[in-house]
Amino acid sequence: MWWNNLSNFQQVSFVVAVTASVIMLIFLLLMIIGVDDTDFDGIDGPDIDVINDEPLIGFSGLRILTLRGILVLISMGAWTSFLLEPIMHWAFAVIIGVVIGAVSALLVALAFKASLKLESTGNLDYKNAIGKDATVYIRVPKNRSGKGKITLNMQERFVEVDAVTEDLEDLMPKTSVTILDVIDETTLKVTHK
Repeated sequence: MWWNNLSNFQQVSFVVAVTASVIMLIFLLLMIIGVDDTDFDGIDGPDIDVINDEPLIGFSGLRILTLRGILVLISMGAWTSFLLEPIMHWAFAVIIGVVIGAVSALLVALAFKASLKLESTGNLDYKNAIGKDATVYIRVPKNRSGKGKITLNMQERFVEVDAVTEDLEDLMPKTSVTILDVIDETTLKVTHK
């Protein structure tokens, strides 16, 4: 049997590598189907994803020594040691395995950091529109007697927003206006430009 032909070091490396790889695959499957620390409480006790939230080692926002990083380090290191042990001394195989595992953990951390840059809340903060120019889309009635609509580019989006004015004349469509204030969550105060 092939198992009996392996050295004790290779047998230990194989068991460690397979175990770490299976755990990584389970985490990957859970991540793909959307189960993460916010959706899954599990048993009452310490949160297993605490390590991912607060890394043991990190710099510049890069989470290096997280649960995910440790699993990658152990898995890649053990597979490398398992494969190199027949052609070199086991101590050198372990050193190369640790280096390969550390590089792999670093690459995973960089990949997750890059993927987090793609994340966005998507919320618009209308306070950012104060002082900007906009165009009337639907007539804005004078003296705050009703609401109209304006369009503008805000936070890298083209948006349509409710607007009121205190001007003495209605603001007609295609009129350029300046945003003065935020009235409520979805309404801006504007004036003729």
